[in-house]
Amino acid sequence: MLIGLMATSDSHENHYFTEIAKTAKSFNMNVCKFTPENIDCDVKKVRGERFDAEKEMWIAASTDIPDFIYDRCFHGLSRQPSESRNKINWLKEHSTFLGLGLPGKWDVYQILKKHPLLQAFFPETVQVSTSEDIIGHLERLDKIIIKPEFGAGGTGIYLLSKNDDGTLVSMTKKGTKYERQFTSKSQLNKWLQHLLNRFKYLCQPYLELCNQENEPFDLRILLQKNEKNQWVERGRGIRTGQKDGITSNLATGGEAMTLDSFIKKNPEIISVAVEQKIQHILRTLPAETEGVFERLFELGIDLGIDNKGQVWIMDINSKPGRKIIQALQPETMNAIHRAPLRYSQYLADHLQKAGE
Repeated sequence: MLIGLMATSDSHENHYFTEIAKTAKSFNMNVCKFTPENIDCDVKKVRGERFDAEKEMWIAASTDIPDFIYDRCFHGLSRQPSESRNKINWLKEHSTFLGLGLPGKWDVYQILKKHPLLQAFFPETVQVSTSEDIIGHLERLDKIIIKPEFGAGGTGIYLLSKNDDGTLVSMTKKGTKYERQFTSKSQLNKWLQHLLNRFKYLCQPYLELCNQENEPFDLRILLQKNEKNQWVERGRGIRTGQKDGITSNLATGGEAMTLDSFIKKNPEIISVAVEQKIQHILRTLPAETEGVFERLFELGIDLGIDNKGQVWIMDINSKPGRKIIQALQPETMNAIHRAPLRYSQYLADHLQKAGE
């Protein structure tokens, strides 16, 4: 059985892919890695590197289309058609992807917000297409967050706040907070329209999701499928951002903290009732999400908790990062490396029984 590991570039996910490839030997599986650009639809091959299990190194190779594909490609803030996307779509018809991913945040929100067991956990979210849309929501709420529909890692998120001088726009980049004051609506209008001309955006009310030090925080939970097609929690951790910051993403300068350490510092935030809500979300969300959309292999669920004990589903990511789990619970990484191989074996057995 040949497992294909697909990433955006040759260097992206290299360490992770190498650890998976080392583990594959015990499963009697072969592993190759490649980028979408190197899918050759005409001859039905992929050009990339094949892992030599004896030498434990990658060797340049052209291989047949892998039996199973673990897709770890990230496509940025846009979803415009491209040659790479066309090749990925072709590959989906000629191989089996462990997970087929989720559509944009707006599509996910529209469907799951209607679910009776989940609707209470989603903050009000609207799609905005003009600067007037955003300014209208700001006038109504005084403080709003705008985020890209296809964003990840906290990129492109802005906080807009009304003040005596007009509107203050804030963002966090690599741990530094940037602010810009707009004193006239025409200035703000022009800046917003420039943003909307480039990417699709969503708007939400600003929620006070901060600890006692006024640092934004969220709870990241990593889930993966096991060899029985069951969802398993691999780990969880708190991400805290800079004081008075906007996001807690590690990519924008946030820090990781174990849940136990966070509870000791902030015992009033995560009560028994809050943990019960979290468990309800974990029992319900993965199966319901997969039931509505396509097959999934892993999920990163980001939860916000406000000072009233309400739990909010802030993001659902079908290609989650592992930084926080690796930093806080390194002992789980062995299971994480084995998971794509175990799930590939499950799919192989399942598809064989189904006669595919």
